[in-house]
Amino acid sequence: MKLLTCASYHGTGSSAVTDVLNECDNVHDMGNYEFRFVQDPDGICDLEYNLVINNHRLNSGYAIKRYKKLVEFLNGNFISKRYRGFFGNKWKELSEAYIASLTDTEFEGYWHYDLIDKGGAAWFADRAVNKLYHKLLGKRAVGSLNVVLRGCKSYVSYPREKFYDATKAYIDALFGSANTDGKEFVMADQLVPPSNTMHYMRFFNDLKVVCVERDPRDLYALGKAVWKDGVIPTDVENFCKWYKATRAHKQYENDDPSKVLRIRFEDMIFKYRATKDSILAFCGIGEEHHVRPLTLFDPRISVRNTQAYKSKKIDAKDIAYIEKELESELYDFDDAEVNI
Repeated sequence: MKLLTCASYHGTGSSAVTDVLNECDNVHDMGNYEFRFVQDPDGICDLEYNLVINNHRLNSGYAIKRYKKLVEFLNGNFISKRYRGFFGNKWKELSEAYIASLTDTEFEGYWHYDLIDKGGAAWFADRAVNKLYHKLLGKRAVGSLNVVLRGCKSYVSYPREKFYDATKAYIDALFGSANTDGKEFVMADQLVPPSNTMHYMRFFNDLKVVCVERDPRDLYALGKAVWKDGVIPTDVENFCKWYKATRAHKQYENDDPSKVLRIRFEDMIFKYRATKDSILAFCGIGEEHHVRPLTLFDPRISVRNTQAYKSKKIDAKDIAYIEKELESELYDFDDAEVNI
């Protein structure tokens, strides 16, 4: 089983790639859902930092607690199944086994960050009880009373290189449990980010990443007029600063071309055949497996999602400012025609 994923900068059109790959008969579709547990805060990359890169007598155990909390959240509830909707009980079962494999020992105990997580009231209650305890008993008072976090657990972990073997096995087991039809490839969206992408390869046995970029004028127009979700700045000066900062990594990183492919969303439409062929070849999928072409992604339809900055009635001064500040990032729409 080989893993495929798309990485985007929010709204840059990675679903076009996902759709093309899911038109293939040897790809298991994980659905329209983002599997971000590797890259998100408190996820696997944070575990690596706290357990391996900067192992610490307190932070490492706390990182395990944070991952356990993330697992519980992603396990879902009666309102939203989240990962349980894709992995069933295997999400929690395999995650708990993974955590156990990284843990050297655990004991009943806590430190001040456990109190911080409980909130201001818990912190105040703990301090007040212990101040009263020491005031009443004076020199006879020994240590501190744990009345707020009784039963709280602390963890000790220093897995070193074992971390990577355990993580690879964990991820393979997770997606293997979901790949019920035994397909050669599994497509899971947003497993890794488009920045520092090569760092994340150490967590996978076999992963191919397609990173998707988009014309900044369209991103600005859609964020301002359609999405309005607060992820992208909608005043033009801050938008340009945001765009530059979130893409600055490109000048410092070196991708392995056998593992990371970077494309433009617009090329999926105006250079469809060549771009589609390059994606399939990069993933190692033969053209004979692309058995449902144009059924999930059709450039003749998706062309409506280009040049939004013209159709959404965005202030011409804003577009001119973007064209000046982000000139090298613009897509050349002159003479662009849908090519299938």
